[in-house]
Amino acid sequence: MKTLDYLNLDEKKVTDVVKGLNLLLANLQVYYTNLRGFHWNVKGDKFYQLHEFYESQYNDAATKVDEIAERLLQLDARPENRYS
Repeated sequence: MKTLDYLNLDEKKVTDVVKGLNLLLANLQVYYTNLRGFHWNVKGDKFYQLHEFYESQYNDAATKVDEIAERLLQLDARPENRYS
């Protein structure tokens, strides 16, 4: 049984949600990558504070990315994972 049938959701009505979630997923992936770059390149007298801050932020973003990808799978959609 398809998940959408089990959840009693109409595939046509879920299409816009799937598109929006995939867009959000793509944006969060870029955000995550930028946070990792900030984390790796911290310099200065606030190094330790900023290093820890960026680490907590990218860990939080990674959790959200995973949750969105799992939600897409629940909607019988495929989380996009390409750079285009």
